[in-house]
Amino acid sequence: MTARPTLYHQLQRYILPRLLTALSVISVILCLCIFYVAKNQIKTEQQTNLQYLKQDLMITLDNTQQLMEGIAANDLLINSLIDIQQRKNYLPVFFGSLRFTRAKVYSLGLFEFDGTLLIETHSNQPMSASMANSWQETVLQQSNSYRQITEDGVLIAVPVLIAGAAEGALALYIPSFQELIYERDTTAYQLIVDSQGKILFSSHPDFFKVNTHFDQQKYEYWTSQETEWQGLTLISQAPALDAYSNVLWLIPAILITLSMAIVISYYATNRAARLSASTLRGLHDDIQQSATRRQPQSAEDRIEEAQELAEIREAFNALVNNISSITLSNRQFSNAIDSLEEILVVLDSDSNKILANRAFNQYILYYDLNESQIVSVKNRLSGNTKSLQRTYASLSEKAPVIINWTALPLLDDNRMQVGTILVGNDVSKQRVLEKRINVINHAIKAATVPILIADAKKKGFPVIYANPHFSRVTGFKEDETLHHTFLLMRELEAVPEKADKIKTALQQGTACDETLLCYRKNKTPLYIQVILTPVFNEGELEHFVAFFQDVTEREQGQQFLEEARLRAEESARLKSSFLASMSHEVRTPLHGVSGALQLVSKTALDKTQQHYVGLADESIRNLQHIVDDILDFSKIEAGQLKLENVPYNLPLLLETLYEQFSISSDEKGLQLNLDTELAEHVMVQGDPVRLRQVLSNLLSNAVKFTQNGSILLSVSLVETSSEQWQLQGFVQDSGIGIDEGNLDSIFEVFQQEDTSTTRKFGGTGLGLSISRQLCRLMQGDLTVQSRKDEGSKFLFTVAVSRPAYEAYIASPDTTKHSEPEATLQPSRILIVEDNEINQLIAREHLSEHKTLTAKNGVEALEALKRLKVQFDVILMDCHMPKMDGFETTRRIRAGEAGERYTEVPIIALTANAMKGDRERCEAAGMDDYISKPFTAKRLLKAVSNARYKKGQ
Repeated sequence: MTARPTLYHQLQRYILPRLLTALSVISVILCLCIFYVAKNQIKTEQQTNLQYLKQDLMITLDNTQQLMEGIAANDLLINSLIDIQQRKNYLPVFFGSLRFTRAKVYSLGLFEFDGTLLIETHSNQPMSASMANSWQETVLQQSNSYRQITEDGVLIAVPVLIAGAAEGALALYIPSFQELIYERDTTAYQLIVDSQGKILFSSHPDFFKVNTHFDQQKYEYWTSQETEWQGLTLISQAPALDAYSNVLWLIPAILITLSMAIVISYYATNRAARLSASTLRGLHDDIQQSATRRQPQSAEDRIEEAQELAEIREAFNALVNNISSITLSNRQFSNAIDSLEEILVVLDSDSNKILANRAFNQYILYYDLNESQIVSVKNRLSGNTKSLQRTYASLSEKAPVIINWTALPLLDDNRMQVGTILVGNDVSKQRVLEKRINVINHAIKAATVPILIADAKKKGFPVIYANPHFSRVTGFKEDETLHHTFLLMRELEAVPEKADKIKTALQQGTACDETLLCYRKNKTPLYIQVILTPVFNEGELEHFVAFFQDVTEREQGQQFLEEARLRAEESARLKSSFLASMSHEVRTPLHGVSGALQLVSKTALDKTQQHYVGLADESIRNLQHIVDDILDFSKIEAGQLKLENVPYNLPLLLETLYEQFSISSDEKGLQLNLDTELAEHVMVQGDPVRLRQVLSNLLSNAVKFTQNGSILLSVSLVETSSEQWQLQGFVQDSGIGIDEGNLDSIFEVFQQEDTSTTRKFGGTGLGLSISRQLCRLMQGDLTVQSRKDEGSKFLFTVAVSRPAYEAYIASPDTTKHSEPEATLQPSRILIVEDNEINQLIAREHLSEHKTLTAKNGVEALEALKRLKVQFDVILMDCHMPKMDGFETTRRIRAGEAGERYTEVPIIALTANAMKGDRERCEAAGMDDYISKPFTAKRLLKAVSNARYKKGQ
């Protein structure tokens, strides 16, 4: 039997060669890993530098554009495009105060809507012709902001908007990138190169000169990273020797270490072989002895046992006894670190990860973060650096994150460092907030509105901040404002009562908005609007923010508006007077023609003459209708149309309309139908005249535009409350209809379906417009449903109410003929009229009565006083020379014509038809009102009514 080799020889034969091989392989791998990690670190660092450079450039351009858009929305800048005469007084000062960039060489210009340069500052560097014309279409025509970045520089232009359209533009040209970008502390050479290889920006301008050509082939042995951005190339590079200088010294160190490891390994292998053989032999014996026992053998059972074996045995026993409790403790510890929001990573002394919490695993999953970057962070924090911030891109569509790393030593029981604990805090939101705060601070400083901030917790509310524009507006410097009490009204010499209101608001902690007349430091007057706002933190008042708006021009504008209002009121008065005059001047000759035709019609005429008189009379009625429509439209437009609110018999009104239009319908062979659902309601309260006008317009149009078929007038009452009803109805015909494309315009003023409708059927196009406006004035509406050649349906609603007293409620039969007929005995009538034609017409209409004529009020008073005969009725024209009808009536009522005439019925004859004419007549003491032109029937009925009411 062949003898087996001893453990000593086996260990030497097997372990030593493998150990030497392993050491060599490990050395080679370690060198390769070091260079690989160094290469990735250099690549990552250069990519990060490029990202920072790109972010710096984008943030600078975005902030500049936002500031320009904010200034473009400033009222002062907008006003300068309109205020051509005064802008030269303030625009240069305001424009010269603007500062959008840190660049020393730039050009800032304000352009009008046609591209004309209005004002320019720092124009020591003109832009190229291509850039000067490239932005105008986008900004001035499309009202959009514009940004262009080329080798010639940076151009930013924003529109100045008025009512949503560009009326001008603000343009900023920066010819050099070099002054635009903040320099960062980095050893890499950072460049921005255009498409032709021209260097626009260099972090080391002494090495790579700006505006020179960049030749990549000269630096092929450099480490380099580049990225494209808006037609430009961003480059970060460094010499290879400089980049790998941190790891080159490791090569000789590794060789020396390898040699020493080989020697030590040979010696250690021999020693370990001997020790292992003897130790394992003794341990084997002990294990065999312990295998027959239930309890393991303790170290005290063998005093001669080696300390290592005894410790191993005791440790094994302790491990068995405590394995359950250790498992529980590990679970609790894992839950604790997983509940942390911070990233927690534990590395041993060899940078191996031995522990990480759930947050770390989540960030690895969603962001460009890996264990090699963790090692890089650890290495950077191994020196005097206490914290380190790194940005990691998202692997999805999320935004990049910024993590602030800190390092803590991992100590063993002997207080020796055996590793590193890395803690990472996500500070992305904090950085965003800091950026917003910086933008807000810059905006407040650049604001063209004075701003003050006062401490609300201290007595007197001292000012703790004042922006520069406050000094520019008031003349008080910053040291004259800070730490003073907020009540600077004493220095500004504000009106006491307005200043007291602001003081009260401060003491009560409430908001306030007051406009004060103050004085600048140079004693010039200044109107300012003070907007005071309290600032609370968790319910506690901490500060006051006050905005001071220079409203001097606004106050002056309000004065101008007040003057304009007075002029508008005067214009409205003149318009009303003009309409009254036109009404009188048109109706007077119209009345003469109408009256003369009525007189002619009473004479003996043959059929041809009767036909001609009928045509003339119809033309007069049409002309009167047109005049009434025009005057109604004018009164509605002028807001002078006043609705009546009186009780009236609704069934009677509808019946008379039906009878009126049945005649014209029968003449055309049309069937006119009336359908009512009034629920036994007879009397309603509203304006019967305007309701009749609306229905007459609709029925008249239906008859006019219907050649055959039928017309339906349907009316119903719907109760909306105990005291209110809504009158609903429609007029439907089978006429020519209306094209659907013209339904929206049919209610517009002077609009008909088309010009052919006007030529064929006539009309002014006012009837439907007036009818709709009358319905809306009566809290209703008028709409239409129609199709061409299928007829039309006009739907109307009008609000009416229950009569104030039940005495008016009666049946249609008892109400229809309740008024007196014009068949009373002959009366003695005094006609006061200056127009001879109108005198003649009135006398002829009243031929059955005894009449006397006076040309003016003076003659009328003389006749009443002089003549012994007593007149029963006086017909009084309103407008006459020497003394008009109003003054004459007042004097008659005052007894100047004798006591017997103080109660005589006086009927106004007027050609006016404007708002207030009836009220003016009633105020003068007249009993009735007749508008010219009138018919003989209307005049006789008015006389009969007057005598009937006086009990004669």
